Formats: sequence, structure tokens, C-alpha cells
Amino acid sequence: MKIGYRVILLICIFFLMRPLPVLGQTAAYDGEQILLSWSGENAHSQTITWHSASLKEGYVQYSESGEPMSSNHQIKARRICIAEGAGTGYFRYEAVIKGLSQKTMYDYRIGDGTQWSKIRTFTTAPDSKRSDADSGAAGHVEFLYFGDVQYQDRYGDYKTWGKLAEDIRQRHPGMAFALSCGDMVNSSKKIKEWELFLQSAEPVFSYIPLMPAIGNHETSIKTAKAASYLRLMALPENGPRGLEEEFYSFDYANCHVTVMNSCFFEEARKNAEQGQWEEQLEQINHWLEEDLTQSRARWKVLVMHHPAYGLSDGDPIYDEIRRQWEPIFEAGKVDLVFCGHQHLYARTKEIGGITYIMGNSGKRRSTYFDGENVPDHIEAIDATNSNYQIVKASEKELSVTSYDEEGQIIDKWTKHKNDFPWLMAGAIGVFAMHVLGIGAFLGLKKKKAVSSC
Repeated sequence: MKIGYRVILLICIFFLMRPLPVLGQTAAYDGEQILLSWSGENAHSQTITWHSASLKEGYVQYSESGEPMSSNHQIKARRICIAEGAGTGYFRYEAVIKGLSQKTMYDYRIGDGTQWSKIRTFTTAPDSKRSDADSGAAGHVEFLYFGDVQYQDRYGDYKTWGKLAEDIRQRHPGMAFALSCGDMVNSSKKIKEWELFLQSAEPVFSYIPLMPAIGNHETSIKTAKAASYLRLMALPENGPRGLEEEFYSFDYANCHVTVMNSCFFEEARKNAEQGQWEEQLEQINHWLEEDLTQSRARWKVLVMHHPAYGLSDGDPIYDEIRRQWEPIFEAGKVDLVFCGHQHLYARTKEIGGITYIMGNSGKRRSTYFDGENVPDHIEAIDATNSNYQIVKASEKELSVTSYDEEGQIIDKWTKHKNDFPWLMAGAIGVFAMHVLGIGAFLGLKKKKAVSSC
């Protein structure tokens, strides 16, 4: 009998010592591969995409940072099939939060309405349309550029690149967004590669937006079109009609960023368009000209995958870029062009008012460089290290600092703009006109006085 009481007592103690469930507590949501981007106005909206294997409804809850979250600020995501396959295939969710305040930090979480992810943050851009956008801190921006991620060893290199991305975020916590020249994967059709990239990217790009360009490894070999990329990425649709998201642009503070798909010049793309290619090129060129000339941003930055000026000049695409787009870049007063493709770091001299910088953040190394064949237009080169670029723009200065994977500086570039000489020239001109005007007036009066005698 005593033994029975002891057993009952032990059972009671066991249950009493178990932690009590917290009211409202749920299992963690299985959403992963979260990616921020902008598909709308970046001062007042934020686009969030992610993957969930559960295929339930997807939602985003958000609030100004530090405020409690609730269903009062909750939007439903749309589910997108990226690739059909065995089982359920691969799906992503896309949600666009609108009506946000400019230059404001928000908390957000993704979920299925019951289960939720951990809370992350994002910060909206300054409103470039506001009159104060060009003054003080609102006119300053810092952002990241990285070249090809494309790997040699798929699993090992993505892990290494993910560590690099996290190190960059720790070293440069002021980054507002990131630009990429493409070649984030090796094969556009292999969803596993996209998953590895997105998993590696999530610790950084679930906090700051990633705005990429299309590389040749994002495109199909047969058509040079980027079907998976365009389904995966949620980007501005302000490009040429029918080519939206391949070409797009956006403003951030005092910078105007234009993103181009240089793979449009691939021979496979010309063949795939079946006679429409020339007409599309004309549309692209017209859009590019308008995009650049209509921008009143202090600095103009352009991103594409292929270089206009690289180590080797053997690809016809380079010629096409120089022939078709370079004159428009120069007329539109582009300051800086980022590219990749040749798997090294290189910076050109200023050509037509433009500096071209090539980056390479992955482990694949250049086959274009033999250690000596540096063209005259190249001013700085590093073919040894994985690298990344931090861009800083203020009213008077645009700078790019290039780092290796250890965070050591490998190159620096700066461009200055100072309105003082122009203001002084204008003032001298007004003064000269004023003096000459008075002189002419006095001379006229004098002549009149003489003639009347």
C-alpha cells in the first residue's frame, strides 16, 4: 500500500515539475530562404518572399520596430510555383507591404496564421520625392555590391559565401541594400542550387533588400531567357514593355540605380526572339535613354553582368555593350558601372566620364587573366581573392572601397562633385552680363548724346 502511494506521489511530482505550456505558444513556422527586395516604391513598401514546404496559406505580420504585432497589420501572401517536380515541387510565397513610412525600421514575421517565424527587421528608404531627401543624412547612402557567387564546389562554396555575407553585414552594419551582377547559381534549372544560394543569403538578405541583375548562368542555354530567376525574384516592373524585371531602375537617397540584362545580347536570345529582337533592342535603348536623362539624382550607378571593358575582349557581347549602350551611358552621365563575369576584381580608368568595376565574391577564379595581360584601360586588379565592394554616396562624393574576404582593403576609388565652380562660373557670368549691359547702355546713351548735338 505504501509503495502504491509512493508511486502516485512520484507521478504527481513528475507532472508538477513539467513546464506549463505558455498560452498562445505555437510551434515554429517552417518558412525559410527569406529574401527582401523592392517591387514597388522603396520608401513606402517592402517586398518579402520565402519558401515553405507545408504549402499552407502564407501571411506577413509587421509593426514599427518595438511595437506589438497583431492581425491588424497582417497581409496575405500569394503562392508561386517555381518548379514542378516529384512530390509537391518547389513553391515560394510573395507579399508586398504597402503604406509604410519613409526612413522607418519595421519588425516583421512570416507564418501561416497560427505558426510564426522569429521576428526580423527591415528599414524603408528615404522618400526621393521629398524636398529634404538631398539634405543631411537623407542624402547619404551606403550599400553593398558583390560579383559572381558561382561555385566550384557546390556545397562547400555556398557555405563559404554565406559566411562571407554574414561577415560583411557585421563589418558594415550601415548597408541599406545590396546589388548583384548575377551568376548566383551555376545552372538556372537546378532548384537545389537556388535553395543553397537562398539559404546562404537569408541571414543577410532577410534584413536588407537584394537587387540583382541577370547573369548568363541564370539563363537557359537554348533561349538565354531567365525563367526561374524571373519567377523567384520580385523586382520593379518599370522596365521596357515585355522585359520588365529583366531591366529596371530605382532611386535611393541621392543615387539612381539602373539594372540591365546584358544576356539580351547572347546569340541564343536573338534566335529565340524570332525576328522581334531588333524591335526589343530599340525599346530597351529608348527606355535606357529616358531612364538616365530623366533622373535628377546626384549619382547614377548601373549594374549588368558582362563587362564593357574587361581583361579579355573575345566575347561579342562586350562589343555590343560598347556599341549599343555605352553612348547612352555617357549621354546619360552615368558615374559608375558594376559588372562581373570574368571572375576577378578589376577597376578601369575613367572612360567617357565612367568608371567600370568588376567584382567576384565566389570561389571560381578567372581563366581570362594570365598574370601579365592587363589592358591599358585597367587601373587596379586582383585575381587572387574573393571580394566585395562597399559604396558610399554623399552630396559631394561617391566612393567604392573593395575588400577581400578577410575584410582587408584591396582598392579604393572616389569621385567628387562640387557645385562651387559651377556656381562661381554662373555668378561671374551674371556679373559680366550686368557690367556689359551697363556699359552697353552707357555707350548707347553717349552715342545718342553725341548725335543730338
